[in-house]
Amino acid sequence: MEKRKLTSLWAVLLRYLVQTALCCVLAAVLWFVILLLLIHTGIALPANRAARVSNEAAQSFLPKMTAETFDPNQLDPLCRYVLFESRESDAVLATNMDARHLEWALEEWHGTRKGHLGYTQYYTNAILRDGTFCLLQFDYAMPYADPVLRGVLPDLQAAYFVLGLLLLLGIIAWCTWRSGRFLARETGRLTEVSRQVAEKKGVEEIDFSGARVREYAEALTALQTMGQELTASLQAQWAMEQQQREQIIQLSHELKTPLAVIEGNADLLAEDKNLTPEQQEQVAAILRGTEQTRTYLLKIRAQVQTPLKYKVR
Repeated sequence: MEKRKLTSLWAVLLRYLVQTALCCVLAAVLWFVILLLLIHTGIALPANRAARVSNEAAQSFLPKMTAETFDPNQLDPLCRYVLFESRESDAVLATNMDARHLEWALEEWHGTRKGHLGYTQYYTNAILRDGTFCLLQFDYAMPYADPVLRGVLPDLQAAYFVLGLLLLLGIIAWCTWRSGRFLARETGRLTEVSRQVAEKKGVEEIDFSGARVREYAEALTALQTMGQELTASLQAQWAMEQQQREQIIQLSHELKTPLAVIEGNADLLAEDKNLTPEQQEQVAAILRGTEQTRTYLLKIRAQVQTPLKYKVR
């Protein structure tokens, strides 16, 4: 059987890192391609669309208008506007901004613009023909091309970035689960072999192969060596106990004959009517002793004939 090529734990970790990095790169490329497809199919607009239409408005038709002829319908819906009486006045003539965006526009107008949790607005301006000042506000963001969808669905750019982040987290979790399952199989193999060795199974009955990681294979080899030494030790202990049992059995057989002679002579002496009471007592003691000795020999013989509690396989 061809010997399986082993890998190291360091190689397993490196493979996990490389695999995770490649999967993340592929996911990022796929994410970017889908983004381009959304723009190409007209579902989404490019992030610079609002800036482009705002600059076109500020350079083309706004300077030709006045406060009275100003038509907000000519502005792209991506542009937010506010009209001031003049460049020096902050009196608002008209606006399509909500309170929050108008506050930010006034901060820009007064030169006191602040950061708002990383959300930045961009501005361009135009002076109308009658001196009215128009400040245009826009975002660098990727909106839906359909204005109806902008008011119904969540912000496309934020949602798409969240989906991309979830995709990356899912890839990392999948790669981690895959590598963890591989190491769990290796650890389970080591645990199973350890259990079999602890149960004193024969080394020839245990499969010490199957590891694919070098460190785990070395641990299995160490367990195999330990199992062989344990088997040899049990065999030596079993042989020694068997020898002791045979010696005890042989000794009990050898003691039966002299014990029978002693008991027979004691029985003859006990039948003698001329013995003194003291001699009769001594003969009775001999008989009791032989009976006790026979009982001890029978117990010892029964114990040595009992099978051992463990078996060397």
